[in-house]
Amino acid sequence: MKKNNDLEKLDLEDLKHQWLAMIDTIADPLVFIDNHYNILRINKSYLQIAKKFNPKATYNTLINKKCYSAFANKNEPCKDCLLNEAKVNRPDIEWTSEHLFPNETFTIRAHVMEKTPEHKEGRYVIHYRNITLQKQLQKSLAHADKLAAIGKLAGGIAHELNSPLAGVLAFTQILLSELDSTDRHKEDLQQIEIGAKKCKEIVENLLSFARQDGKIELFTEINLVLELEKTLKLAKGFLQQKHIQTVWEISNTEGIISGNSGQIGQIYLNLITNAIQAMKNGGVITFSKYEDQKNIYIVIEDTGSGIKPENIDKIFDPFFTTKPIGEGTGLGLSITYSLVKQHGGEIKVKSIINEGTTFTLKFPKKL
Repeated sequence: MKKNNDLEKLDLEDLKHQWLAMIDTIADPLVFIDNHYNILRINKSYLQIAKKFNPKATYNTLINKKCYSAFANKNEPCKDCLLNEAKVNRPDIEWTSEHLFPNETFTIRAHVMEKTPEHKEGRYVIHYRNITLQKQLQKSLAHADKLAAIGKLAGGIAHELNSPLAGVLAFTQILLSELDSTDRHKEDLQQIEIGAKKCKEIVENLLSFARQDGKIELFTEINLVLELEKTLKLAKGFLQQKHIQTVWEISNTEGIISGNSGQIGQIYLNLITNAIQAMKNGGVITFSKYEDQKNIYIVIEDTGSGIKPENIDKIFDPFFTTKPIGEGTGLGLSITYSLVKQHGGEIKVKSIINEGTTFTLKFPKKL
């Protein structure tokens, strides 16, 4: 009889180790807590995140710690925590939080454990899932769909405007060539010419934007650093005129990708122009580069006025601009975004008001 009991104990112990090992293989963090947020058990993934704040943390040292302190290094439960609602109303509840870690989004599910004679207070299994990348991909796809739809609309409008606009400009220039310099109508016609040219520029931007849905016709082997140097030479006079200094922190000229030289130049020029416009009283633009195994990163940082937090997610939207009427069409960064995507890359922005803005371009290396 004793032998059978010993075998049962061994089987139960083995089963326990199997369950714990299985829970530890789960990639998402799991924690078992009591009614007061005290930790009763954790899995390996939870421990790895806790070690970010406390490198000496172990399974044992985290037991009885508050979950919000161990996991997110906070002094109180997160502001959007719905655990109390789970205690009162529902056996299981799920919510999304952006308050656990900066720039990261998690879905959190609380599973309520049934009470037992030994455990009359509530106990909960909390399951965390990092959905930051998923949210970014959804946002990127939604933005791409919006660009495609507006691109088609913009292309149609531009083609309809192009012919009559070309006629207005051509006849205005013919009249100007035939008028004497003292004619009282000459100044009026010159203003018409200026307005028509401005409209033509807007139409060309619309057409350029509309064409971004197509594939780049010519891919060649190009050097990102050399293309940046070429663009800087083109913008040199304008930079000097605006009293803007450039700081070059690129130590080597390696940086080969497959792409279109002219369109890479357009990406750089749009970002440099954007930086110039953000520095009305002069400033500094810093250029740097870094790499990983698969990608090359070009960083363009200015000391301009910065972008307001409420606008940071809108700057790549077509026709969005904070410039006064007549100073911008709101297409520059949209076109830049589209061109970067066509090269298989990404563009990210960080900005602090009155301190500056940093654009980071990521392009896949030519393998």
